Amino acid sequence: MATLLVLTLAAAACTTPDDGSNTVENALSVESTPGAAVAVDPNAATTTGEALISGSETAAAPQAFAANAARVHFAPIVGAPVDRVAALSRRLSASGARNNISILPSASSGVDHEIRGYFSALSENGQTTVIHVWDVFTPSGQRVHRIQGQERVPGTNADPWQAVPASAMERIADTMLSDYNAWRGRAA
Repeated sequence: MATLLVLTLAAAACTTPDDGSNTVENALSVESTPGAAVAVDPNAATTTGEALISGSETAAAPQAFAANAARVHFAPIVGAPVDRVAALSRRLSASGARNNISILPSASSGVDHEIRGYFSALSENGQTTVIHVWDVFTPSGQRVHRIQGQERVPGTNADPWQAVPASAMERIADTMLSDYNAWRGRAA
């Protein structure tokens, strides 16, 4: 079972839909695929009109960024439910500035990278594992880096995502930003 989910996640990470779902403007919304969500701008309301993350929860004071700050936007997050992506988005937004990363809406010009995230969760042996893969693309669409990892949490559920607390998604966001910055430092 675990191997099947890992292979499914790997296959999803290698292909991207060309149906326009990769362009979501300033929103956190549900894609047409059940269980999939997108995170671009955690301060905005969803395209379906439901405010999943209010500005008061995530709005940070304007940040001054160094001249070498990364300018990124996040494409759809695939595989994780909206409520778990909300915690991830809040943390990415809050931690981006601390990591000298400016997170912008997808329509912004001058973006250095588009980051696409793919998630899967599985429960076995008394714990739940969240597998995450992040592909980093240039503005021209060339994949230049892949970040991947696993976050394990105690407990299981028939729906593995129900066993994943917000804190686990926050740790994933922190790890992803740290790994992205480490790669940028090596690539420069």
